[in-house]
Amino acid sequence: MPSYTALTTITGEDAAEALANALERMQPAPLEVELFDDAETPGGLRVVASFAKAPEAALLDVLAAAFGAAPFQVTEHAQRTFTALTTLPGEAAAKALADALEALEPAPYGVGAFEIEDESGLWEVGSYFLDPPDADMLAALASAHGARPFAISELPEIDWVAKVRRELSPVDAGRFFVYGSHDADRAAGLGPDRVALQIEATVAFGTGHHGTTLGCLRAFDRLFDAGFRPARVADIGCGTAVLAMAAAAVLPDALVIASDIDEVAVDVAEANVAINGLQGRIECLEAAGFAHPRLAEAAPYDLVFANILKGPLIELAPPMAAHLGRGGLCILSGLLVVQAEAVTAAYVALGHDLVSRDDIGEWSTLVLRRV
Repeated sequence: MPSYTALTTITGEDAAEALANALERMQPAPLEVELFDDAETPGGLRVVASFAKAPEAALLDVLAAAFGAAPFQVTEHAQRTFTALTTLPGEAAAKALADALEALEPAPYGVGAFEIEDESGLWEVGSYFLDPPDADMLAALASAHGARPFAISELPEIDWVAKVRRELSPVDAGRFFVYGSHDADRAAGLGPDRVALQIEATVAFGTGHHGTTLGCLRAFDRLFDAGFRPARVADIGCGTAVLAMAAAAVLPDALVIASDIDEVAVDVAEANVAINGLQGRIECLEAAGFAHPRLAEAAPYDLVFANILKGPLIELAPPMAAHLGRGGLCILSGLLVVQAEAVTAAYVALGHDLVSRDDIGEWSTLVLRRV
């Protein structure tokens, strides 16, 4: 059986990441989506998605147009795929090794360099080949760049259809049921005590499947069960706005604001708000953190969601303390289990008490109260 890659170019890292996230929710879903610098275009990036089955050309055209990318080029490949993975310290060294891998002949069809989020300072460099790579050449490259020897393997045959169905299955988080349009019949059969939130699979990043979003939904569900009824809610770094929509759905009288630094994410948030019939209930803003006049005007907040990353969460601690009302709660995620203590300490130092911590796999969700 053949495999397929879909390649496009786009300008801007934020736009590339938003497009990559949208591709990951396609049906059939890609095996992998990777971003690479485009040497031919200043500020340009290549977005490469690998598929086990031929992707739908019309959907690729829609995504390219929606995110301002060049038309996708779809290429058919042999099914066999080989990987070569290694680790080494430092971003500069990792990217230099990735560049060297891309210069190989025959060239790999994909190369990526990613920081390992365990505070070790190590980076993983991986490459994908359609034929067995030259082990001696890879050994020489690893030695020259100070990396561990490459681990070379052939990807096994996987029932990707079953995998995709598992990954796109609805998410249960207490009273909240997050689903795609392909599961609308299941959502329609829910009881009156359930809250169904539809996130379109082709545009979503933050669908509830990830441990961070799931943790936030569960934390809010528990607080709601305990009688917590915030009147002012902000979802900072909202992505799909699924958290803001969860709040708006059960708090009909609350003021709810969803903001994101990425204008594409704001467009996606507004689309999801409309799909779920919550127009007029959620204000969607483009902002970095709380840096928007409307966010300042609506403060102080009784509840703030911030599902972002460790670094931005720590940077957000002072403005969080300034915008969260006394006794107000913030639900924080996007951080690894090993990062939870550092984030907690940053908030405790600025007048927050830890209420709860929930670990799902390698991800943590924190609930803190402003004293």
